[in-house]
Amino acid sequence: SFFKHLNGLENICLSAALDPNITALGEIPQPPIMGNVDPSKIDEIRRTVYVGNLNSQTTTADQLLEFFKQVGEVKFVRMAGDETQPTRFAFVEFADQNSVPRALAFNGVMFGDRPLKINHSNNAIVKPPEMTPQAAAKELEEVMKRVREAQSFISAAIEPGWLHSTSICNDFLGCF
Repeated sequence: SFFKHLNGLENICLSAALDPNITALGEIPQPPIMGNVDPSKIDEIRRTVYVGNLNSQTTTADQLLEFFKQVGEVKFVRMAGDETQPTRFAFVEFADQNSVPRALAFNGVMFGDRPLKINHSNNAIVKPPEMTPQAAAKELEEVMKRVREAQSFISAAIEPGWLHSTSICNDFLGCF
């Protein structure tokens, strides 16, 4: 049955996590990917775990990062769920898939005042878009232009008599 299959996966993953000799990915069973998934995201999904039953008031992404660093290199942590509810959940993405079974072995371990619920993730973490080099160069150019404008106003402000002879208006200082 389906549930028996899942239970078998859990036992295999747990034994894989506890046996340092099992390192080949082919020996670690993966749950099926559900729904229409972008093929470019499958590797990310396979490297990500869902972490549930987190205390909304006391658990931070930094705490999760520190906790999961013990099983492998963590690439991203994303807190999710309603902050006003007593419990939240998070997604933790590792640098490689071999960290996932080790993370799954912490299912049920106390984290603060609650036992963790850790499962394979069904989706990748939504990350902020990466800036293209062209966009980064344009943004830097705009920022530097504003810095030069500010420098010229500062230079004008420190010259003797500037207050009586000049009205300075700009986005940074307002009008004088």
